[in-house]
Amino acid sequence: MARALEGREAASMERRRRRIVGAATELLAERGVEGLSADDVAARAEVSRRTVFNYFHSTEELLIAVGTEMLGDVIDSLTVGDGPAPTGGSAHEALLDDVVTMLGSIDLLGAMIRLTLVLGPMGHQDTRVLAIVRDTVFSVSENLMATARHRHPDVPPLDVELLVSSLLGGLMVLQKHWTERAGLEDSPQTRRLWSELFDRLVLQVRAGFLALG
Repeated sequence: MARALEGREAASMERRRRRIVGAATELLAERGVEGLSADDVAARAEVSRRTVFNYFHSTEELLIAVGTEMLGDVIDSLTVGDGPAPTGGSAHEALLDDVVTMLGSIDLLGAMIRLTLVLGPMGHQDTRVLAIVRDTVFSVSENLMATARHRHPDVPPLDVELLVSSLLGGLMVLQKHWTERAGLEDSPQTRRLWSELFDRLVLQVRAGFLALG
């Protein structure tokens, strides 16, 4: 009985949390970051202001949750490595190829476009928003690191973290340059541009990372 009650309470809390995050997402789309307030989120989610802060200690923490939700499909797809890890070559080369394949198989660009539309383009954001973007990408990197460590136990954990950090940090740079050149247009041409930038990043990371192995 106690476990059943705990389960129902946990489910209720999760639904309430999702309502709050959903309300914040809607308000961000309507008003932008500067127009977001805890009072408005509470009203839209039909909860009290205190309830909002029971789940999120600050509006910054709530914004990070919104960003993480927006990248949810990406994060979920990175938590499970589909298929066997590649073999052949050195352990470091197999890891690099695996991580690049995982990143290349997801619609990371689409997720970044959605995030940018809500939070604003890189280079035009205040320090608070830049921190939110950074923490959101950190959520992706943590899941990717965990997956990579599990699939490649023969590679030192430090080397796994160095690789993932290099790629995710590079993606932040790519997002900035892609936005400057493509705006936020999602088209075959702008996706080709993203692929070219991504390939360039991989070439540079590959040159340095394989020297570790």
